[in-house]
Amino acid sequence: MKQSLHILKKDISYLRYDIAITLLAVLAFTFAATRGIGALDAFLPVTWWFLIARVIHAEALPGHRQFWVTRPYDWRSLLGAKLLFILIFVNLPLLIADMVIVHAAGFSASHEIPGLLWAQVLLMLAFVLPAAAFSAITSGMGQLLFMTLLLVIGMLALLIFGSSIHWGSPWFQLEWVRTDCLLTQLAAVAAIVLLWQYARRNTFGTRVLAGASALVLVATGSLLPWNAAFALQTRISPTNISPTSIRIALDLDRKWLGQVYATGHDRIVADLPLQITGIPAGTILRPNGLALRLIAPDGETWVANQPPPDSFDSEAGITSLRLAMGRAFYTKVRDEPLELRGRLFFTLYGNEQSVSIPLDGRPVRVNHVLCSAGAHFLHCDSVFRTPIELIAARIVQNSPGGPKTTTKNPFPNTSYSPFPADLRVNPLYQSFFSPYAETISDLYIDAFEPLAYQEQDFKIDHVRLHDFPEALH
Repeated sequence: MKQSLHILKKDISYLRYDIAITLLAVLAFTFAATRGIGALDAFLPVTWWFLIARVIHAEALPGHRQFWVTRPYDWRSLLGAKLLFILIFVNLPLLIADMVIVHAAGFSASHEIPGLLWAQVLLMLAFVLPAAAFSAITSGMGQLLFMTLLLVIGMLALLIFGSSIHWGSPWFQLEWVRTDCLLTQLAAVAAIVLLWQYARRNTFGTRVLAGASALVLVATGSLLPWNAAFALQTRISPTNISPTSIRIALDLDRKWLGQVYATGHDRIVADLPLQITGIPAGTILRPNGLALRLIAPDGETWVANQPPPDSFDSEAGITSLRLAMGRAFYTKVRDEPLELRGRLFFTLYGNEQSVSIPLDGRPVRVNHVLCSAGAHFLHCDSVFRTPIELIAARIVQNSPGGPKTTTKNPFPNTSYSPFPADLRVNPLYQSFFSPYAETISDLYIDAFEPLAYQEQDFKIDHVRLHDFPEALH
C-alpha cells in the first residue's frame, strides 16, 4: 500500500495540468446539465479517456527499455496506484457532479443513493476498465489513437451492416438485456486483459486476446435472441398473474386499417389490425412483440424472420401485426384461406396512480418522476433512468369548441431494467412540451405499474390477404 501511495503521489504531480483540465470539464458539464444543456455529455468521456491513458502510459507496459522497469515496483502496487488515481479523478468528480445535478433538478440525493452508486458501477464497467485495458496494451498516445480509430471504424461497420444480423433492430424496453449482457462480457475481458498485461507484460499475447474477445462480443450480441430476453424479463416479473381470458383475433370490422404493400422487388409486407379482448379489469395491455407464421392449405409455411419488435405496430391505440414475406409466396396464397399462428409478447400495467399537477410551476413527484406545469407547458424529469412505469399526461385545454383532452407520453422510450441507473453520462432525463397555443386548464399525470410480462400463443383461421387494401406498385 505504501508503494501504491508513493506512485499515486508521483502521478498527481506529473499529471497536475491534465487533472486540472479534466476537473474543469466536469465543472462545465455540471453547469450545463443543471441548465438542461447536454452539449458536453459527449466531450466529458474524451477527457476521461485522455487522462486514463496518460496515467497508464506514465509507466508504459509494452517494451523493456522503460526507466520504470528498473524501479522496485511490484505490479500489484503499480496497478493499484493507477486504479486509485482513476477513482479519485474520474469516478469521484462524476459522483459529486451527479449529486449536484440531481439536487438542482429537485430530487433528494439521499433518496437517489442506489442510482448514484449504480451509475458509478456502470462507469467502471463500461468505460474505466476498457479504457485502462486499451491503454495498457499501447505504449503511447499514437498507438492508442490508432487502435481507437480501428475501434470506431469497427463500430461504424457494425451499425451499418448490423441489420443483417439483427444488431440494427432496436429492442426498445428490453434493450437493457442486450446492453447489460455485452457490458458484463466487455468488463470481464477488459479486467482479464488489464491483469494479464500488468502481471505478465506479454503485449503480443494480450493484444491477440483483446482482438479475439472483440470478435466474440460481436458474435454474442448478434446471436442473442429477443425471445430469450423477454423470457428473462418474465422471470423477474414483480407479480405472477395469468391472464387466461385474453383473446387475439383479426379486427375484421376495420379491415380498412390494414394494408398489403411492397417494400422491395421480392418483399411484401402485410399490416393487419388485431383485436385484443378479455384484458383483466383494472389493467392496460401494451404489446412488446409478435412471432408470426402463415400456413397455406397445402402445408407450406412462411415464418416471419424479423425480430418480434419488428412484427407489430401500435399507433393511436391500434395494434397491427406486421408480416413480411416473399413476393412468390404472397402471389401463391393471397386468395387462399390461410392459418395464422403467432405468439404475442405483452406487458400488463395496473395499480393506477393519478396526480393533479398545479399550473403554478411547482414540481410534484409521481412515483419516480418529477413534473411541473404552467398555463402553456409541461415539464417532467427522471434521474438515472427512464421510469419503468407507464406515464401518461392528460392535458385539458380550453378551446373555442369547449374543453378538449389530449394525452401525451413524457417518456416514450421506457426501459424494463430492474437496475436503478442506465448507462449514461448525464443522470437527468428531461421531457418538455411547449408551447401550447390554447391555455391548459387542468393537467393530470397517470402512472401505471408493470404487473406482469406475459406471452400467449394464438391461432387465427381463414385469413385471406386479398381482403385487405393493397398497395403493391
